[in-house]
Amino acid sequence: MELITEFLTDWGYLALFATMVLENMNVPIPSEIVLGFAGFLVSQEIFSFWPTVLVGTAAGLAGSLGSYWIGAKGGRTVLLKYGQHMHLSGKKLIAADSWFQRYGGIAVFTGRLLPGIRTFISLPAGIAQYPLPEFMLFTIAGTVPWTILLVYVGSVLGDNWQTILDYHYEIAAGSVVLVAAILAVYFYLRRVKEK
Repeated sequence: MELITEFLTDWGYLALFATMVLENMNVPIPSEIVLGFAGFLVSQEIFSFWPTVLVGTAAGLAGSLGSYWIGAKGGRTVLLKYGQHMHLSGKKLIAADSWFQRYGGIAVFTGRLLPGIRTFISLPAGIAQYPLPEFMLFTIAGTVPWTILLVYVGSVLGDNWQTILDYHYEIAAGSVVLVAAILAVYFYLRRVKEK
């Protein structure tokens, strides 16, 4: 945490962009620390709120595209070659592709709101060759609220920004409730449309 906060303090928005790109490429850098501290810097008037959200979102998209590209270029080959060691057969891969083609957008969007899943959803999207424009759209749609939430909470807490880490489970639970509500609305509207 100290390394990240020093990096952000010394290098500003560039450090914010770099750390969030890495976090979204599955490097274990908690976005709660990065965006929470960025919120603290907003409270100190070192950063500004909307530019911080913009940089965090752009970095989220850039890192997600990197992870998507890895999945698209090498993920399928690795799974076909070593999948049997993880109990993944070719049939399961085809089923996963079919599922992703049907629910990919909602999976990307809701996945971006769930701690622990948010950065990893890009790999299966790339492996499934989910259409890139839709992937980008749903990635941005899911990244914006997460970024706004953490930057805002960090800015409100100010000197106590690290409190975010004490409420990690509450943030995760809130995200799960939000995702559940979104999924309920999505499936309800889908059923109405089918009728």
